[in-house]
Amino acid sequence: MQQTTGPKLRVAVLGGGMGALAAALALTDPRNPAAARLELTIHQLGWRLGGKGASGRSREPATYGRIEEHGLHNLFGFYDETFRLMRGVYDELREHGSERGKFMARVAPESAD
Repeated sequence: MQQTTGPKLRVAVLGGGMGALAAALALTDPRNPAAARLELTIHQLGWRLGGKGASGRSREPATYGRIEEHGLHNLFGFYDETFRLMRGVYDELREHGSERGKFMARVAPESAD
């Protein structure tokens, strides 16, 4: 990453949806010549990131642990780009010492029962 002189440019990313997170990732990418001069803050209304693509696990006794999602159909024809982006995130996490396992193992189908 490039060395900087002077104050950093403060950038606010509004929302934690896929578009906002992809923009934040691109802005902070070490291959971005401006990345070292930026200080990013992501502002999200709730605790869960992902916007319309967010998912979680049910806490209700009858469906405990079942994956609930807003609907990943919002990706429309962008699955290839989404998986490319996610693989890149996993690669970068590994470069920084985080062990999250293999990307494809994380997106493998799981039984709902």
